[in-house]
This record gives sequence, structure tokens and C-alpha cells, in this order.
Amino acid sequence: MLRLSAFLALFVSFGLTGSSIVNNEQVVLVLDEDFEPLYNLNITYPHAIHAGLGNKIKPSDVSSPPDVYTHPVPTLRENETFAIAITDPDAISRSNPTKAEMCHWIVTFTIGADDDLPVIHLPMDFELPAGSIEDRNAAKLKPVELMTYYPPAPPPKTGYHRYVFVLLAPASGKDTPYPTKPKERPHWGYGKVRKGVRDWAKDNDLTPVAATFFYAKNKKQ
Repeated sequence: MLRLSAFLALFVSFGLTGSSIVNNEQVVLVLDEDFEPLYNLNITYPHAIHAGLGNKIKPSDVSSPPDVYTHPVPTLRENETFAIAITDPDAISRSNPTKAEMCHWIVTFTIGADDDLPVIHLPMDFELPAGSIEDRNAAKLKPVELMTYYPPAPPPKTGYHRYVFVLLAPASGKDTPYPTKPKERPHWGYGKVRKGVRDWAKDNDLTPVAATFFYAKNKKQ
């Protein structure tokens, strides 16, 4: 279940903006150093659990997909494909990142001709539609869970893991082909340590426009 809307300022922002994210060593690993966010992200899990600004959350509190809000209201162009992704740069652990980055979630959505307002507003419920990628493109179906939600589950004795949310927009500012699905979750399918969302975004002509993160660890340390 996903609720992704553009809000003016109805919720407190839990995203990182400006120099706070550019200078934040906790997330710069998965983003370009010159990244400058355009929007804030507000991530809310069930039971009003907010994620962001590096707060610490129990894995049991993030077992279901969150609601995602962005603000301020973006200026969107028809047929642009956006994506929300979650990545873990600390798999298996920060000192032994042999599976980093780990892909935990990708949801894509397209702004179609029937969208009247320049805001992101998606249905609460979604499922992967039948048919080919081309069929989904033609129908402008939205949103699509490209990679199903894989709940954070840090292994025992691996310390805190960072779970980074990234909002991705078309890099060229034009309609782009439907993003490809990673071949597997570890390394986002690239087969090399530290490969991840940044590489996948570039291969799909997407660029980060917002980001935030939280920490989680196994209770057995």
C-alpha cells in the first residue's frame, strides 16, 4: 500500500535539504556529492512511525510499506516517470558491505494526460499490472511496484544499517522509457560491491531530487 502526495506544508518535513544532505556523510555514499535536493520527503510508517533525519527505528516497526509525501508541490510535466526507492548501503554490515547496496523497494509512477493538477497524487492501493512493460507504458498505469517492498531486517551483530529513501525524476526533463527492473536486490543487480541506486538511476536517465534516511539494527548485538 502506498500513498504518495505532494503537500504544501501540512506535515513536518523529515527530509534532508540543501547543505544538510550534501554534507551528511551518512547518505552521500549513495548520491553524487553535488546533489542538491529540490523537495523534502516525509516518510510515515504504520502507527505514526516517522522515518527521516537519521532517526532510529525498530525493524518490527517498518515491516509494512510506508506512506510517502513530498513537498513543496513539484512542477510536473505530462508523461514524466518518477520513482521512489529504498537502498541499504550497509549490507551485510557497514564494515563488511559484501551485498551493498541492497535494493529494498522501487515504486514508479507516471504523470499522465488525465492529471489536472501539477501535483503528485496517486491511489492508495496498487499492484503490479499484467502485461509487458510496453503495455503498462501505453496504458500509463500508475503507480507500479517495480521491486516489491523488502522490509529492513539487519542481521544479528551487524550494528546499525542506514535505509536511504530517494525520490528520482527524469534527468533530461523529458518523457523517458519505463525504468528497468534490477536483476536482483544485492548490488542492485550490478554484481559489484557499492553499486546501487545511483548507478541504476543513471542507467534509466533518472536523477535524485529528494532523499532522507533512518537507522535500524537487529536487537541481537
